[in-house]
Amino acid sequence: YAYSKSNLSMPRSPPAADSYQQGCIRMTLENASLWKSFHSIGTEMIITKHGRRMFPHCSISLSGLQPFVSYVIMMDLVPVDSFKYRVNAYEQWEVAGKAEPQPPCRTYMHPDSPATGSHWMKQSLSFLKVKLTNNTLDQHGHIILHSMHRYYPRFHVIQADSPYTVRWGPFQTFSFPETTFTAVTAYQNPKITKLKIDHNPFAKGFREGGTHSHNLQRMPSTSELVQAEKNQASTQQPLKGGHLSAWALEQDPSESLHAEPLELHEYDYSCEEQMVPAPMAYQPYRSDT
Repeated sequence: YAYSKSNLSMPRSPPAADSYQQGCIRMTLENASLWKSFHSIGTEMIITKHGRRMFPHCSISLSGLQPFVSYVIMMDLVPVDSFKYRVNAYEQWEVAGKAEPQPPCRTYMHPDSPATGSHWMKQSLSFLKVKLTNNTLDQHGHIILHSMHRYYPRFHVIQADSPYTVRWGPFQTFSFPETTFTAVTAYQNPKITKLKIDHNPFAKGFREGGTHSHNLQRMPSTSELVQAEKNQASTQQPLKGGHLSAWALEQDPSESLHAEPLELHEYDYSCEEQMVPAPMAYQPYRSDT
Protein backbone atom coordinates (compact mmCIF):
# COMPACT_ATOMS: atom_id res chain seq x y z
CA TYR A 1 0.00 0.00 0.00
CA ALA A 2 1.15 3.50 -0.77
CA TYR A 3 1.33 6.04 1.99
CA SER A 4 0.73 9.60 0.87
CA LYS A 5 0.58 13.10 2.24
CA SER A 6 -0.54 16.15 0.33
CA ASN A 7 0.00 19.83 0.90
CA LEU A 8 -1.50 22.80 -0.86
CA SER A 9 0.83 25.76 -0.49
CA MET A 10 -0.76 29.15 0.09
CA PRO A 11 -1.22 30.73 -3.35
CA ARG A 12 -0.03 34.23 -4.06
CA SER A 13 -3.33 34.97 -5.80
CA PRO A 14 -6.81 33.41 -5.64
CA PRO A 15 -6.90 30.02 -7.37
CA ALA A 16 -8.65 29.65 -10.70
CA ALA A 17 -12.03 27.98 -10.84
CA ASP A 18 -10.49 24.88 -12.40
CA SER A 19 -7.63 24.69 -9.89
CA TYR A 20 -6.03 21.30 -9.52
CA GLN A 21 -7.42 18.92 -6.91
CA GLN A 22 -4.38 17.27 -5.32
CA GLY A 23 -6.23 14.33 -3.77
CA CYS A 24 -6.91 12.79 -7.21
CA ILE A 25 -3.34 11.58 -7.67
CA ARG A 26 -2.57 7.91 -7.24
CA MET A 27 0.86 6.30 -7.26
CA THR A 28 1.67 2.59 -7.55
CA LEU A 29 4.88 0.71 -6.89
CA GLU A 30 5.29 -1.27 -10.10
CA ASN A 31 7.73 -3.91 -8.82
CA ALA A 32 6.02 -4.32 -5.45
CA SER A 33 6.18 -8.13 -5.50
CA LEU A 34 9.98 -8.05 -5.86
CA TRP A 35 10.32 -5.50 -3.06
CA LYS A 36 8.09 -7.61 -0.81
CA SER A 37 10.23 -10.70 -1.34
CA PHE A 38 13.24 -8.74 -0.03
CA HIS A 39 11.26 -6.97 2.70
CA SER A 40 10.08 -10.28 4.16
CA ILE A 41 13.65 -11.11 5.22
CA GLY A 42 14.99 -7.58 5.75
CA THR A 43 16.17 -5.62 2.70
CA GLU A 44 19.79 -4.45 2.65
CA MET A 45 21.30 -1.90 0.28
CA ILE A 46 25.03 -1.51 -0.33
CA ILE A 47 26.46 2.00 0.00
CA THR A 48 29.97 2.88 -1.19
CA LYS A 49 32.28 5.88 -1.35
CA HIS A 50 31.75 6.28 -5.10
CA GLY A 51 28.01 5.53 -5.05
CA ARG A 52 26.07 2.34 -5.73
CA ARG A 53 22.78 1.82 -7.54
CA MET A 54 19.85 0.31 -5.67
CA PHE A 55 18.54 -3.18 -6.32
CA PRO A 56 15.65 -3.54 -6.36
CA HIS A 57 15.34 -0.12 -7.93
CA CYS A 58 12.22 2.02 -7.54
CA SER A 59 9.71 1.89 -10.38
CA ILE A 60 6.39 3.69 -10.03
CA SER A 61 3.33 4.60 -12.08
CA LEU A 62 0.98 7.55 -11.72
CA SER A 63 -2.66 8.24 -12.46
CA GLY A 64 -5.06 11.08 -11.77
CA LEU A 65 -2.77 13.88 -12.99
CA GLN A 66 -4.09 16.75 -15.10
CA PRO A 67 -2.96 15.89 -18.65
CA PHE A 68 -1.85 19.41 -19.64
CA VAL A 69 -0.50 20.57 -16.28
CA SER A 70 3.26 20.45 -15.64
CA TYR A 71 4.72 18.45 -12.76
CA VAL A 72 8.11 17.83 -11.23
CA ILE A 73 8.71 14.33 -9.80
CA MET A 74 11.26 13.94 -7.02
CA MET A 75 12.55 11.19 -4.74
CA ASP A 76 14.43 11.34 -1.45
CA LEU A 77 15.41 8.88 1.29
CA VAL A 78 14.59 9.52 4.92
CA PRO A 79 15.37 7.64 8.15
CA VAL A 80 12.83 5.13 9.40
CA ASP A 81 13.69 5.86 13.02
CA SER A 82 16.34 7.41 15.28
CA PHE A 83 18.46 4.28 15.81
CA LYS A 84 21.45 2.51 14.33
CA TYR A 85 21.55 -1.27 14.11
CA ARG A 86 23.87 -4.26 14.21
CA VAL A 87 23.63 -8.00 13.64
CA ASN A 88 23.94 -9.99 16.86
CA ALA A 89 25.43 -13.43 17.51
CA TYR A 90 22.11 -14.99 16.46
CA GLU A 91 22.35 -13.26 13.07
CA GLN A 92 19.42 -11.02 13.90
CA TRP A 93 19.21 -7.25 13.64
CA GLU A 94 19.07 -5.35 16.92
CA VAL A 95 19.27 -1.73 18.02
CA ALA A 96 22.88 -0.71 18.64
CA GLY A 97 22.34 2.81 19.88
CA LYS A 98 21.22 6.24 18.87
CA ALA A 99 21.40 7.19 15.21
CA GLU A 100 24.25 9.34 13.95
CA PRO A 101 23.33 12.91 12.94
CA GLN A 102 21.90 12.73 9.46
CA PRO A 103 23.62 14.58 6.59
CA PRO A 104 21.64 17.20 4.64
CA CYS A 105 18.73 15.58 2.84
CA ARG A 106 19.37 15.33 -0.89
CA THR A 107 16.54 15.07 -3.38
CA TYR A 108 16.80 13.24 -6.70
CA MET A 109 14.75 14.84 -9.46
CA HIS A 110 13.47 12.53 -12.19
CA PRO A 111 15.32 13.58 -15.36
CA ASP A 112 12.07 14.07 -17.32
CA SER A 113 11.04 16.89 -14.97
CA PRO A 114 9.19 19.10 -15.61
CA ALA A 115 6.69 17.32 -17.86
CA THR A 116 2.96 17.27 -18.37
CA GLY A 117 0.64 14.90 -16.56
CA SER A 118 -0.01 13.00 -19.79
CA HIS A 119 3.72 12.33 -20.12
CA TRP A 120 4.04 11.02 -16.58
CA MET A 121 0.98 8.78 -16.88
CA LYS A 122 1.83 7.10 -20.20
CA GLN A 123 4.48 4.75 -18.79
CA SER A 124 6.16 3.63 -15.57
CA LEU A 125 8.88 5.83 -14.09
CA SER A 126 12.19 4.29 -13.09
CA PHE A 127 14.63 5.74 -10.58
CA LEU A 128 17.38 3.33 -11.61
CA LYS A 129 20.07 6.03 -11.76
CA VAL A 130 19.80 6.90 -8.06
CA LYS A 131 23.08 6.11 -6.30
CA LEU A 132 23.71 5.69 -2.58
CA THR A 133 26.95 6.72 -0.90
CA ASN A 134 28.48 6.91 2.57
CA ASN A 135 30.80 9.73 1.52
CA THR A 136 29.63 12.79 3.44
CA LEU A 137 31.82 14.96 1.18
CA ASP A 138 30.26 13.61 -2.02
CA GLN A 139 30.23 16.16 -4.85
CA HIS A 140 28.30 14.10 -7.40
CA GLY A 141 24.78 14.54 -6.07
CA HIS A 142 24.48 10.97 -4.76
CA ILE A 143 22.19 10.40 -1.78
CA ILE A 144 24.27 10.25 1.41
CA LEU A 145 23.33 7.59 3.98
CA HIS A 146 24.85 6.14 7.13
CA SER A 147 25.72 2.45 7.24
CA MET A 148 23.66 0.31 9.64
CA HIS A 149 20.78 2.81 9.62
CA ARG A 150 17.33 2.22 8.16
CA TYR A 151 15.73 4.32 5.43
CA TYR A 152 12.80 4.41 3.04
CA PRO A 153 12.24 6.32 -0.21
CA ARG A 154 9.61 9.00 -0.64
CA PHE A 155 8.20 10.19 -3.95
CA HIS A 156 6.97 13.74 -4.43
CA VAL A 157 4.63 14.91 -7.17
CA ILE A 158 4.79 18.70 -7.41
CA GLN A 159 2.73 20.91 -9.65
CA ALA A 160 5.37 23.22 -11.10
CA ASP A 161 6.60 24.50 -14.47
CA SER A 162 10.23 24.59 -13.35
CA PRO A 163 12.50 23.09 -10.65
CA TYR A 164 12.92 26.65 -9.38
CA THR A 165 9.22 27.04 -8.56
CA VAL A 166 8.61 23.77 -6.71
CA ARG A 167 8.54 25.52 -3.34
CA TRP A 168 5.33 27.30 -4.26
CA GLY A 169 3.55 24.44 -6.01
CA PRO A 170 1.01 22.09 -4.45
CA PHE A 171 2.51 18.67 -3.90
CA GLN A 172 1.70 15.18 -2.72
CA THR A 173 4.11 12.71 -1.12
CA PHE A 174 3.94 8.91 -1.34
CA SER A 175 5.84 6.10 0.36
CA PHE A 176 5.64 2.31 0.36
CA PRO A 177 6.35 0.25 3.51
CA GLU A 178 7.93 -2.63 1.56
CA THR A 179 10.74 -0.37 0.30
CA THR A 180 12.28 0.06 3.77
CA PHE A 181 15.91 -1.09 3.89
CA THR A 182 19.06 -1.11 6.01
CA ALA A 183 22.11 0.60 4.49
CA VAL A 184 25.23 -1.58 4.72
CA THR A 185 28.77 -1.65 3.34
CA ALA A 186 28.64 -5.47 3.06
CA TYR A 187 25.66 -7.80 3.11
CA GLN A 188 24.87 -9.14 6.56
CA ASN A 189 22.24 -11.71 5.61
CA PRO A 190 23.21 -14.52 3.15
CA LYS A 191 19.54 -14.81 2.15
CA ILE A 192 19.65 -11.25 0.83
CA THR A 193 22.76 -12.07 -1.19
CA LYS A 194 20.99 -15.07 -2.70
CA LEU A 195 17.91 -13.02 -3.60
CA LYS A 196 20.11 -10.45 -5.34
CA ILE A 197 21.79 -13.24 -7.30
CA ASP A 198 18.45 -14.84 -8.21
CA HIS A 199 16.73 -11.66 -9.40
CA ASN A 200 19.44 -9.36 -10.70
CA PRO A 201 20.17 -10.16 -14.38
CA PHE A 202 23.79 -9.06 -13.98
CA ALA A 203 24.44 -11.72 -11.33
CA LYS A 204 23.58 -14.66 -13.60
CA GLY A 205 27.15 -16.01 -13.39
CA PHE A 206 26.41 -17.15 -9.83
CA ARG A 207 23.21 -19.00 -10.68
CA GLU A 208 22.95 -22.75 -11.14
CA GLY A 209 24.90 -23.74 -14.21
CA GLY A 210 26.68 -20.39 -14.37
CA THR A 211 30.41 -19.78 -14.34
CA HIS A 212 30.50 -19.46 -10.56
CA SER A 213 27.64 -21.82 -9.66
CA HIS A 214 30.02 -24.13 -7.79
CA ASN A 215 30.55 -21.30 -5.32
CA LEU A 216 26.90 -21.18 -4.28
CA GLN A 217 27.58 -23.60 -1.45
CA ARG A 218 29.63 -20.74 -0.04
CA MET A 219 27.81 -17.44 -0.52
CA PRO A 220 30.11 -15.12 -2.50
CA SER A 221 31.32 -11.90 -0.99
CA THR A 222 30.27 -8.55 -2.40
CA SER A 223 33.73 -8.02 -3.91
CA GLU A 224 33.55 -11.39 -5.69
CA LEU A 225 30.15 -10.56 -7.13
CA VAL A 226 31.27 -7.15 -8.34
CA GLN A 227 34.43 -8.59 -9.95
CA ALA A 228 32.46 -11.31 -11.69
CA GLU A 229 30.02 -8.77 -13.08
CA LYS A 230 32.87 -6.53 -14.25
CA ASN A 231 34.13 -9.47 -16.32
CA GLN A 232 30.65 -10.08 -17.66
CA ALA A 233 30.08 -6.41 -18.48
CA SER A 234 33.26 -6.31 -20.55
CA THR A 235 31.71 -8.86 -22.92
CA GLN A 236 28.11 -7.60 -22.71
CA GLN A 237 26.51 -7.31 -26.14
CA PRO A 238 24.18 -4.43 -27.05
CA LEU A 239 20.57 -5.22 -26.34
CA LYS A 240 17.62 -4.86 -28.65
CA GLY A 241 15.03 -2.28 -27.72
CA GLY A 242 14.65 1.23 -26.38
CA HIS A 243 16.19 3.41 -23.72
CA LEU A 244 17.05 0.53 -21.41
CA SER A 245 19.54 -0.73 -23.99
CA ALA A 246 21.29 2.63 -24.07
CA TRP A 247 21.44 2.65 -20.30
CA ALA A 248 22.96 -0.83 -20.24
CA LEU A 249 25.76 0.34 -22.51
CA GLU A 250 26.46 3.46 -20.48
CA GLN A 251 26.34 2.00 -16.99
CA ASP A 252 29.34 1.66 -14.71
CA PRO A 253 30.10 -2.09 -14.59
CA SER A 254 30.96 -1.81 -10.89
CA GLU A 255 27.32 -0.95 -10.21
CA SER A 256 25.90 -3.89 -12.13
CA LEU A 257 24.93 -6.01 -9.13
CA HIS A 258 22.43 -3.35 -8.18
CA ALA A 259 21.16 -2.45 -11.62
CA GLU A 260 17.57 -2.77 -12.65
CA PRO A 261 16.09 -5.77 -14.48
CA LEU A 262 16.34 -5.26 -18.23
CA GLU A 263 12.66 -5.81 -18.87
CA LEU A 264 9.78 -3.99 -17.25
CA HIS A 265 6.72 -6.21 -17.21
CA GLU A 266 3.16 -5.13 -16.73
CA TYR A 267 2.06 -5.54 -13.16
CA ASP A 268 -1.45 -5.86 -11.84
CA TYR A 269 -1.48 -3.10 -9.25
CA SER A 270 -5.23 -2.92 -8.66
CA CYS A 271 -4.76 -4.01 -5.03
CA GLU A 272 -1.49 -2.19 -4.36
CA GLU A 273 -2.60 1.37 -3.78
CA GLN A 274 -4.24 3.16 -0.91
CA MET A 275 -4.28 6.76 0.22
CA VAL A 276 -3.36 7.15 3.88
CA PRO A 277 -1.37 9.83 5.77
CA ALA A 278 2.39 9.75 5.39
CA PRO A 279 4.56 9.85 8.53
CA MET A 280 6.16 13.22 7.81
CA ALA A 281 5.89 16.29 5.62
CA TYR A 282 8.13 17.08 2.68
CA GLN A 283 10.24 20.19 2.08
CA PRO A 284 10.79 20.11 -1.70
CA TYR A 285 13.18 23.07 -1.72
CA ARG A 286 15.81 21.66 0.62
CA SER A 287 19.32 22.57 -0.44
CA ASP A 288 22.19 20.11 -0.84
CA THR A 289 24.52 22.55 0.88
